[in-house]
Amino acid sequence: MKISVYIATSANGLISNSRNVPDWLSPEYGQGMYAISQKFKAVIMGKTTYNIIAPDHLPLKEEGTTIVLTTNDTAKPDNPTVKFTKEGPVKIKKMLEREGYADAVIIGGTMTISQFINAGLVDEIYFIVEPVLFDGGLPLLKNVTGELKLNLLQVSKLNGNTVQLHYQVEND
Repeated sequence: MKISVYIATSANGLISNSRNVPDWLSPEYGQGMYAISQKFKAVIMGKTTYNIIAPDHLPLKEEGTTIVLTTNDTAKPDNPTVKFTKEGPVKIKKMLEREGYADAVIIGGTMTISQFINAGLVDEIYFIVEPVLFDGGLPLLKNVTGELKLNLLQVSKLNGNTVQLHYQVEND
């Protein structure tokens, strides 16, 4: 199974502003996130990301599977395509493979992306670089060990100011 990350960053590498409000994202980012989610039909995110986008902006409302990482035992999803779990990346990948998925996309956030990178399970990364700088906010990664080498596959200009960088993660 191939796991990709699709994430917007500020020009200085943050994935959220200090207000934790996604008002800085371009429509093209949203269109791309929905498109890759619809293509793969398997989406992975953390609970903070889920709280920001659910229920109105979930990328998979009718079909597919959305996995939400949470430690909250009492949380209940708003949609039947959503599954809350405390499981780690390896078990999540195995579960999705058992369900027949060949691809999955992680759409946020810092801890979820970092856990999958630390587990060596990320194959590709799509960075959507938005034309904004934040003085504070969330970093892309936290507590990641080691280094990842990336191989640039494609650069796309999404609008007059936003670019998408598509990388393959090089496996040692």
